[in-house]
Amino acid sequence: MIYDQGLKDMCLMNDLDIFTALISGAAHDMDHPGSNNVFETKTRSKLALLYNDNAVLENHHTASFFFLLENVQHECNILANFS
Repeated sequence: MIYDQGLKDMCLMNDLDIFTALISGAAHDMDHPGSNNVFETKTRSKLALLYNDNAVLENHHTASFFFLLENVQHECNILANFS
């Protein structure tokens, strides 16, 4: 869509903008358990406890993405060469 639908030109996107959009889209719901924050909180799930009932799934998605980046064994840190 970025290229085929002209989003790149319409939004004046540079390469870093495109990269950021793709990465944030991929990480947005990473390791989603298939429930919502209310469910996690009301069932006192481990995630809700871990994140103190505060933006439970948002914190989990973010943490999961950063844990993936730290996976040295599989060289997953796609941001390693950025300044």
